[in-house]
Amino acid sequence: MVSVDANTNSNEVNVIMTTESVMFDPTLCKGYQQFQIINLYLDTLVRKDPKFGIISGIASKWDISEDQREYVFTISPMARFHNGDQIKSLDIRFSFDRHLTANSPSVIGSFLNNVLSSIEIISDLQIKFKLKGSYPPFLELLSMPGYGIISSKSTPNEIIGSGPFLQSGIKDKQVCLKKNEKYPFETTNIKSFCIKIERDVESTLNSLNAGKTQIAMGSPLEVALSEKLKSELVSHPTFSLVSTHIYLNHNSSFLKKKSNRQLIKQIALNARNKTSILTKFDFPLDTFIPNGIMPESYYKNSNTISNSIKLDKQKQKLRIVFPYGIFLESSVKTVVSEFEKSGFEVSYLNVKGKDLLTPIQSGDFDLIFIPYQGVIPDPDGYLDLLNEDSLMKKASIPSSKLLKAIDSIRFTKNRSDRLSKYSKLLNDFEKEVHVIPFSQNSIPVVYNNKLMLPNLNYSFHLNLRELNLK
Repeated sequence: MVSVDANTNSNEVNVIMTTESVMFDPTLCKGYQQFQIINLYLDTLVRKDPKFGIISGIASKWDISEDQREYVFTISPMARFHNGDQIKSLDIRFSFDRHLTANSPSVIGSFLNNVLSSIEIISDLQIKFKLKGSYPPFLELLSMPGYGIISSKSTPNEIIGSGPFLQSGIKDKQVCLKKNEKYPFETTNIKSFCIKIERDVESTLNSLNAGKTQIAMGSPLEVALSEKLKSELVSHPTFSLVSTHIYLNHNSSFLKKKSNRQLIKQIALNARNKTSILTKFDFPLDTFIPNGIMPESYYKNSNTISNSIKLDKQKQKLRIVFPYGIFLESSVKTVVSEFEKSGFEVSYLNVKGKDLLTPIQSGDFDLIFIPYQGVIPDPDGYLDLLNEDSLMKKASIPSSKLLKAIDSIRFTKNRSDRLSKYSKLLNDFEKEVHVIPFSQNSIPVVYNNKLMLPNLNYSFHLNLRELNLK
């Protein structure tokens, strides 16, 4: 494979990611990077454009009922699957049904189940979504790459896609996609993406510096901050609404007591406020929902605590789990040291990739730092981990009262009124210190300056579709 570097005009781009595996089935995708790959392979009904907001995707237009509970989408007659078949309403319903079935592995199906009443086929090229109530962010929800459309002829072993790129096999341990030359809509000028899974810092740096890789996404901070990067390589923060919270295990007798939870918060924030903890890619977060989503009043009401709380039992044991790559190793040690100086006996893990699931699923932690990227820029996109059957269920967060109250206001028709009600509920919940907001993080990217990125000053995420070669 020819790489893009200063000596070639090739339209092929090699990408390093840190995800566990490359997926082409949207119901199996678990994280941001897997959804990025799916976004190359699949089209959605509507898309979110950084300049113009919600724009046409597979749907050429849509009509919304006066009560905002029914959305009728008209499918573009030009929209085609990779096998040449026309995309029809049957395929749309098939794609969404795979997320909604009771045994679906989809991590995003719950967002639809919360708001969707039914999907009705009107004709081959028209389909109606009925909602349980008026839901202002519904179109943004449908623009998520995970709701990409696949052919109803797809099988678990062969997902027939609808997007601008086709599968083209494996080369040099990289999963490659090539441009679908029959794709009818405007897209990037890049002809091919080849994706390699790599978590090692030195290997990633070597590949970037040698011109073998043109963009590294989600790499550990050590890559983005490295002084070894050649001059043609640029490191850039993408403030993509990723937040890191400390989840407290409420099965611990020590953490059942609110004053002890307040103490944990006090120590954690004292550590965070040291200048060496957060890098230029991150900044402090004091609310459950990250900045840029809620009304200003929500952020002004963020709960603070006194520094007067003390540990009344010396050498209380504390098990802390950190996700590798979110913080520098030195930052992890500073946080641990702050707890030790406060009288705790700390054991900790800094866990890579899917290995983080082991303590999560076993509940073998007292505190665990969890980075989470909301699926839509709406508070609903951040509440999933509080559900009693979520990935974080072993923490036993007492959030059922909050979620029940959220259910009662979710379909408030006026967007401003709706968010004001959310603010009151969330502010009250945060005062109980069940979860400690810690930082708002970017997902750093390192890329060759031959690539042209979209404006990333404040975007929901970096979209590979929006990359172009200069």
